[in-house]
Amino acid sequence: MKAEAQNFDKGFAQWQEYQQAPWGKLRYRVAQANLQPHLPPPPARILDLGGGNGLDSIPLVKLGYTAVLLDFSQEMIAQGQKLAAQEQVSDKISFQVGDAAQFMVQEKFDIILCHNLLQYVEDATAVLQKIHQTLRPGGIFSLMITNPHTETLAYALRDYDLAAAQENLTKSTKYVETFNATIQRYTDDALKTMLQECGFMLLEQYGIRCICDFIADNERKFDPDFYEHLEQLELSVSDKYPYKLLARFYQFICQK
Repeated sequence: MKAEAQNFDKGFAQWQEYQQAPWGKLRYRVAQANLQPHLPPPPARILDLGGGNGLDSIPLVKLGYTAVLLDFSQEMIAQGQKLAAQEQVSDKISFQVGDAAQFMVQEKFDIILCHNLLQYVEDATAVLQKIHQTLRPGGIFSLMITNPHTETLAYALRDYDLAAAQENLTKSTKYVETFNATIQRYTDDALKTMLQECGFMLLEQYGIRCICDFIADNERKFDPDFYEHLEQLELSVSDKYPYKLLARFYQFICQK
């Protein structure tokens, strides 16, 4: 089923619960840490494609960057505007309702974020080509996307569901209940090939949640001391082989 804006509006409450859970916090915390060493200094200009309620770009705006966030969910946009106001950065970030798979912007950007979006679009190559055109020469592109290999391992090692693990091996798509949408599944090799063919130079491949998703006891992750140690471990292994290949999300930092 194609991703529809209204499904993201309806799924926002459940998405916000995810963001506030330990695994959601790790997703944003590690992504920021991976990106930080590659960023040009503020006030570089950011385009956050499919940026939802702004949890990727607003922390960067607080550091002095300026941003445009584009998302087709009006509820996500409304919540992002609310968060920007709370963080007193409304003058540094603008929000636009629009389809990130068919975005049309006139200006060029120093940094483009495409986090947890590409798997939802029908033509990933077309989106990557448009991102490349919209990025300034030397600009930084951060792509985050789900890793299908981790799902197989998690079904087997965390959930003890060997039938689901077996079935997952050959599936090219996955149904996402939160947003009532079917996503595409890409290996890191396929993604690196697409990035190269679209003109990007890969600076680094990171992993996000290399450890967390294999720990079956979710309740323990809510313990502050356990979470603190888990976060430190995740930050330590995000750029290390082979852990980054087993992460729940791939993160590719590229340059034009």
